[in-house]
Amino acid sequence: MRMLWTLIKLYCNSILRFSVIRHSKDPKERRNAVMGIVAIVLIVVVYGGMAGVMTHRMLSLGIDASIPFLMAGAMASLFALVMAFSQGSATLSGFADFDTLMGMPVSTATIVFARFAAMYLMEALYAAAYLLPCGVVYAILSRPAWWFWPVFPLLVILLPVVPVVIGSGLDLLLSAAFARSKYRKGITSTIKTVLLLAFVVFAYLLPQISESFFTAPMQTAETTANIYPPIRWFAAGASGAFPMALLFMLGSVAVCTLFVLILNKTFLPLHDRLTAGYHVKNYRLGRLKRSGELRALFRIEGKRFLHSTAWVINTIIGAILIVVLGIAGAALSNRLVGAVRVMSIERFVPAIAEGLLIFCATLTPTTACAISMEGKEIWISKTLPVKAQNWLLAKLLVNLVLIGPALLFTTVMLAVFYRAILTPSAILAMVLLPVSALLFTTVFGLFINVKLPRLSWNSDTEIVKQSAPVFIMMLVCFAEAVLAVLPQLLFGAHWLVFPAAAVFFGAAAAVCGGLMKNAERIRRKL
Repeated sequence: MRMLWTLIKLYCNSILRFSVIRHSKDPKERRNAVMGIVAIVLIVVVYGGMAGVMTHRMLSLGIDASIPFLMAGAMASLFALVMAFSQGSATLSGFADFDTLMGMPVSTATIVFARFAAMYLMEALYAAAYLLPCGVVYAILSRPAWWFWPVFPLLVILLPVVPVVIGSGLDLLLSAAFARSKYRKGITSTIKTVLLLAFVVFAYLLPQISESFFTAPMQTAETTANIYPPIRWFAAGASGAFPMALLFMLGSVAVCTLFVLILNKTFLPLHDRLTAGYHVKNYRLGRLKRSGELRALFRIEGKRFLHSTAWVINTIIGAILIVVLGIAGAALSNRLVGAVRVMSIERFVPAIAEGLLIFCATLTPTTACAISMEGKEIWISKTLPVKAQNWLLAKLLVNLVLIGPALLFTTVMLAVFYRAILTPSAILAMVLLPVSALLFTTVFGLFINVKLPRLSWNSDTEIVKQSAPVFIMMLVCFAEAVLAVLPQLLFGAHWLVFPAAAVFFGAAAAVCGGLMKNAERIRRKL
């Protein structure tokens, strides 16, 4: 038990980087770790506020107390399922200290349970952030029985167990099925991206789903509970049915125990299969292809991006949102144009469209992770006989190639389908402002990663989801969208778009010029 607790603490420290904050002598490393904690705290606060407001509104309308618990629990469970599916195999069997641990007097069961517990505790943190405010609001307004206070936290803590088991189990099966395939990274990344797209579409439809909870709460709750029955037990137990609460807790513990036992029995062969390399049969040396220096570096950078499932999933969401915005805007154009004319808000349409495009295009640039993702292999780039400027340009091009076509597609769609209410200058502004913001974000993301690199990590998830540059660029994304659009909405001066675009273009050129000028020194210092 002592060894298990020690491993859990080590893995949680690795995820949250408390040891770096306490013991690192490098101020950059400490700053990166602190920014990661701040990002988690902000997410927790936002989640909690949304859930508390939703619960208060529902209970104030006289809706049954189990409905807000069912809705919040379903969202938390879905989030845990998606996160576990996106990183289950990497967390459970792809860690760098495998050989060291297996050579120590530690049982396989201890290692397996410690890894599962570390992944589960992170999801439990988000679930608690989303559901505890619901419980507080419910307790204030409804005054439940005394046993609610000790039982409800247990229900919240156990809520992610089944989704994490399902998500990580599916990820392990998927990774094992294609482990011997030459294109395993591409196949698994594609499947996970499709799941992420489904999650994004669900989030896009969430306002309509939420309204159905208010207009027809019992019917919608019944549908949700039929899809995922344990959420019915959770909601009923949280709102006063103690037998259902007991059933949910015992069922969650049983599922977790069974999963860990099965994983313990199959852990070693599963790990060997997942970490085995692909070997080409009947290999023959054919014609060697040559390409220019920049093109070769771009291909290397693109392969590095595509081989990291976590990086692809975290970054491609911007391109997906842009495409969804274009398709949805085109499909709903007739109704939206009519509504805009009825409300006489034609002059606000360009600003709203620009704000949405900027937010989607600048949400998660690949450049915020590009240098850190090279990790301990950075020495390869430092010793290659290539120009440092081309090395940095290749990283910039990956983000532009990923987001640029999607941005162009949606801009054309909006310009064509909303031409009845858009002037030529508005269409020009709708092109210039998002493109300038994309260029600035791409360059500035690389600049931040140069200033705050993190080359020592065990899992790429640490870089993609918990590093300081990613968190900073999320804040920059919100700031760009607000600063570019707010003056137009407040003052109605559409001409303000053009100086804003000029500022973005100028800032991007200045930062890029500084990076290119000092490229060799930057690469040498890493």
